[in-house]
Amino acid sequence: MQADAQARKTSLLHDINQRNPGYCGQEVQQLDAWADDLKLGPEREIKQIDREIKEVQRTAAISPTPEEKLSWQQKQRDLEAKRSKLRRELFARQDEIEAQRNDLITQLEAQLQQQVEDRTLFTVEWKLK
Repeated sequence: MQADAQARKTSLLHDINQRNPGYCGQEVQQLDAWADDLKLGPEREIKQIDREIKEVQRTAAISPTPEEKLSWQQKQRDLEAKRSKLRRELFARQDEIEAQRNDLITQLEAQLQQQVEDRTLFTVEWKLK
């Protein structure tokens, strides 16, 4: 009976170890997709603002009057402030992604440490008469 119990433990651990890489892979893929979604939006917006800033700079450089130049420079200042805010948000999101990744790694490490425990659920006694 003990040999059978040991065989079942070994089989169970083998099955678990076969499933773990698939589970780990799925979790990592989900985390990576989530990270990409969080980062791509702000990165695109920052690039767009960079293009707008360059355009505003060109326009300010060819403006005929000081009032127009000042107006364009104020617009540039506003765009740069918006870009700075987006960069801070992007860094905060990257920190959030890193924290999530660390949590996932910790969870996966805990799940990979398999322990099999034997417990007596009940005892059967009988007598022959």
